[in-house]
Amino acid sequence: MHKDSGEPVQSVDHLVSEIATTCSAMAARPGRPILLMHDEMFQDSFDGKRKLTNLITALKLRRYVFGAIAGYDD
Repeated sequence: MHKDSGEPVQSVDHLVSEIATTCSAMAARPGRPILLMHDEMFQDSFDGKRKLTNLITALKLRRYVFGAIAGYDD
């Protein structure tokens, strides 16, 4: 994040790489990690909707699956 403006410096590609590395190193259940994200880059003032859409698309291309925690054990 830029110190002065609060604008994030990480790109979507950088986040995808970090997520892949983190998820391969940890998992609540093998092959089924839980990732909770609270990232400033998804704020409306930083084109957050587009960036979040791009992140989800990039992760789905890597075969990540999204779902509600309530269905985790299904």
